[in-house]
Amino acid sequence: MSNTTKILHQQAQQALNQGLYQQAHQKLIAILQQDKYFSDAYFLLAMIASAHHNFLKAIELIEQANKLAPNNAEYLSQLAKHYALENNHVQAVYFAELTAQLASKSSLTLDTLGVAYSKIGLHEKAVIFFQQAVAINDKNPNYFFNLGAALKFVGDFDGAKKAYEKTIAMAPNHYKAHAALTGLGGISATSNHIPLLEQLFSQTQHADDSLYIGHALAREYEALKDFDKAFFYLDTAKKCKLKQFNYHFDEDKALFNRIESHFKNVDSSKVQGFDTDEPIFVVGMPRSGTTLVERIISQHSEVTSAGELQHFGLLLKKMAKTTSKRVIDAETIAATENINFAKLGEDYIESTRAITGKTAKFVDKMPLNVLYVGFILKALPKAKIVCLDRNPLDTIVSNFRQLFAVNQSYYSYSYDLESTTEFYLLFKQLAALWLALFPENFYFINYEKLVNDPVNEAKQLIEFCNLSWQEQCVDIEQNSAPVATASAMQVRSPINNSSVGNWKKYDAYLDGVKAILASREQT
Repeated sequence: MSNTTKILHQQAQQALNQGLYQQAHQKLIAILQQDKYFSDAYFLLAMIASAHHNFLKAIELIEQANKLAPNNAEYLSQLAKHYALENNHVQAVYFAELTAQLASKSSLTLDTLGVAYSKIGLHEKAVIFFQQAVAINDKNPNYFFNLGAALKFVGDFDGAKKAYEKTIAMAPNHYKAHAALTGLGGISATSNHIPLLEQLFSQTQHADDSLYIGHALAREYEALKDFDKAFFYLDTAKKCKLKQFNYHFDEDKALFNRIESHFKNVDSSKVQGFDTDEPIFVVGMPRSGTTLVERIISQHSEVTSAGELQHFGLLLKKMAKTTSKRVIDAETIAATENINFAKLGEDYIESTRAITGKTAKFVDKMPLNVLYVGFILKALPKAKIVCLDRNPLDTIVSNFRQLFAVNQSYYSYSYDLESTTEFYLLFKQLAALWLALFPENFYFINYEKLVNDPVNEAKQLIEFCNLSWQEQCVDIEQNSAPVATASAMQVRSPINNSSVGNWKKYDAYLDGVKAILASREQT
């Protein structure tokens, strides 16, 4: 390496660390003009592509770096992570295992490997590498935050609490860590973080930060049964974030209407999809009991939980070959006329093989796959789809109370109670269509009936899935599989009805919601 190349390389790394991507890009191109075999230039260009969410370009560049410098653990771990980000879990596992074999002592590489396994859904493996990362470098708060999240998913709540507290001790303004710590519960009048959280809330300058702290405060005040203050922080934080969005409910309404019009005249007898009865999809509104149902089904000895997979929608988008920003929209729906649905079904099954294939069936619990039911059954005509039906007020309030993936457009409706209500009504209308079109494949299960009569309701559910009854199915607290959803703590306890009627805590703020629901009942 020449002195010029060495200096340019250092300058590029510094610019990249400071987020000066254009400057870093210029330095790296200058390096490659002098030495086209300089592997790290390709790797750092990949990190720039990744920062702009161009994961496919990042993979292409990392692979070029890996060809020039094989067996580089940092390169391989980033390949694993980026394949996971692209939802190519099979390739992600391949590169993660290659990286693990190199037994790297780099905390960054080990943390990246943990992130890759976490994105794949293999949280027990993720914990191992996060623990190794913090053992080598106990000064990086993000490593402890990642460890905390993974420990929560595998059910080690005490370990998660310690990891989040360690994160906050090193980075007091790590807003996500504050929200995550509160999410573990244990809040009381004598043990809470309210004074600190209120101080943080008053000084936040970004909507995302306000959202994390606002939700944390709402949870803590709710634990203290001060629902007025809980609602105040929820509503204030959500309104602050909503101002950033260019969200119009009419866009969601148009999408639902387009899906319905596409399938209203469908002839299901002509469907020739991929021949397998392996997948069971659990769908519905978020926060309606989908994780509970997934735990009941996956407690069966012949079923594996695959987690919340985005694979089907992304594969549909890829095969539709549309370039629009949203994964599903009118353009993509129209383009599905040219899709080979048997191939889509086969590709979907293959895409799950990092986790599935060891049992007769698996569960894919992505609630908003309810939008894809018609497409799923064209691709996988033997699939079973279970849809949750929960009390409307509980569903609406629970969605409003939830902090979904920030900046994820799927959940834009949840920043306002009225738009959440309208979205719920669209969901109910679409689900009714699916039941009418696919009565053999689509099954409604009522959340309230399930938690009040779990054995009888679970027996009917298991029968619908073409499985034999096993008493252990209702013993969800014995299900040791990781849970990476908002219900990660609740489903570690026996089935109970403690969440029924939670909406009453916020009844004072639901007049607009009730008016919308009542007006639709009259039409």
